[in-house]
Amino acid sequence: MTYRLKRSDKTTEAALRRIAVEEIDAALAELDAPRLGLPEKVHALRKRSKKLRALIRMVRPDFPAYARENAAIRDAARRLSALRDRDSMIEAFDRLAAAGRLSDLPVGVAPLRAHLLAGRARAMARTDIEVDLAAFRETMVALRERARSWTLYGHGFRPLRRGLERTFARAKSGQRAAARSPKDAQLHDWRKRVRYHGFHTRLMRPLGPERLRRRSERIDRLSELLGEHHDLALLGAHVAASPDLPGGPELRAELGARIAARQAELAARTQKLGRKLFSQPGGTFGRLWKRRWKAWRRA
Repeated sequence: MTYRLKRSDKTTEAALRRIAVEEIDAALAELDAPRLGLPEKVHALRKRSKKLRALIRMVRPDFPAYARENAAIRDAARRLSALRDRDSMIEAFDRLAAAGRLSDLPVGVAPLRAHLLAGRARAMARTDIEVDLAAFRETMVALRERARSWTLYGHGFRPLRRGLERTFARAKSGQRAAARSPKDAQLHDWRKRVRYHGFHTRLMRPLGPERLRRRSERIDRLSELLGEHHDLALLGAHVAASPDLPGGPELRAELGARIAARQAELAARTQKLGRKLFSQPGGTFGRLWKRRWKAWRRA
């Protein structure tokens, strides 16, 4: 896997440039991949964007070009978000159906899913996706050229430590905020913070391959649970705002209640896992990373 530090990187700056260029090249290849349908392509490109933003966030305090590059990547990915949200709603609905949570609704699953598919088709018809994909390509090509000469203020572990500590601390505070108020907005914000910490853990995995593999797996699981919660929030909002949903107001109320019940289950599970992942103080976490870095560089 390429999204990680390598011992062959002569400097932290060289690692930053290499990883960025590898991710950009992968995104450009996915843009041209005939095997990917449009939904899969949009999902893949948005994930590349998140990985790139996580990469530069890790060195943010020592990266003078951070604000410009973060905005460029964010804005390119944002143009693809509407279609991804439609797919996320369908995926959330399918998970509910597969779990048997919709089997006794007064209206069958098929008409409801057809309604969601029709909404996605309308959204695609209104979106000039080829223009958006072309703009994404243009951003990535220009970003690749700039990434080849990115510079950092610091050297060694210093450019990494502050970013790692900050992201960990934000994920920890997000867990506490979600525990106090497990609403859609709080859990969605926590999910974004968890994803950044997860990408950073993946980048640093060579420093402790087995231990960090296990941590990465737990973070991925937490991110999946939070992602399902967010997808259900999108679905719930759509259901509440869709007067043409098959079944009328009674069906909307019943489906909304089942969505909310599943979200409550997910919120409880995320807290159980989150408390285990973010029990350490931030300073302890940073010192641990620094020790691992020194041992890795000496090996």
